[in-house]
Amino acid sequence: MAGGLLKYSGLVTKTRAMKSRLLKREDFEQITEFQTVQETIGFLREQESYGKIYGGHEEIQHRGQVEALIHHSIQEDYRKLYRFSNGQQRRALKLYYGQLQFEEGVPKVEISYFVQVWKEIGKFSGKQMQQVLKEVFGTQIDWLNILWIYRAKQFFHQKPQEIEGMLIPVHYKLGKEEFAQLLEAAHPEEFQSILGNTVYFKGKEALVKLQDEISYHFVIEKMYQRVCRKYPSSMAPVFYYFYKKEQEIEHLTAALEGIRYQLPAKDIRELILINISG
Repeated sequence: MAGGLLKYSGLVTKTRAMKSRLLKREDFEQITEFQTVQETIGFLREQESYGKIYGGHEEIQHRGQVEALIHHSIQEDYRKLYRFSNGQQRRALKLYYGQLQFEEGVPKVEISYFVQVWKEIGKFSGKQMQQVLKEVFGTQIDWLNILWIYRAKQFFHQKPQEIEGMLIPVHYKLGKEEFAQLLEAAHPEEFQSILGNTVYFKGKEALVKLQDEISYHFVIEKMYQRVCRKYPSSMAPVFYYFYKKEQEIEHLTAALEGIRYQLPAKDIRELILINISG
């Protein structure tokens, strides 16, 4: 325990300082009131987490330019934490790095990425490290598969054999039998009933609706809170920071899009604030 605390104290402290600089709900509420992209750019220039990346970029005026710099900020954070890490911590960071590659405003992650990550987890030394990595990536894999199955059935009416070929061939807490039942579910009600009896729910929490990604982020947020409580001196707080930063980038990108098209402030708030905690 003491060894883990010493190994991670500096890294976790630095991560905690970065997390304190993330935009708050009130910041996003203010952003939704802006009338122009330039107002948003001016606001971000004043924020500690974004102000420095504007240095030498006074020409930034357009949405595409500011989005590029916003995405650049998470790369800068990664580099700072990578330099602050030891050998095994750097290996773990490299596993997550694939999720920080953005294309047209969204992370560009292939199925092969998750398959390779899952193989690499077993090569790490230390039970705690492996458990943290399995919890973070395994929960993500299970829930991406759940959402993909649901959407394929609900919106595209695909057959189980077609859907299975599109999924990540990894099982974590979602067992193979439950996985098969979800694939074979004939209608949304049956699908949600099966899902409600999996380890992710089973009376612990209300089953959330699956019509969008709110359910995914609900589960991932709970997972990070749980694993950070259990393993406070580990890679968990670092991964949690990157997850929160990715969410911030998505919300900023959506707000900029709404402002660009002159959407009413209330519409932008409904779009981005529903999944932002205070």
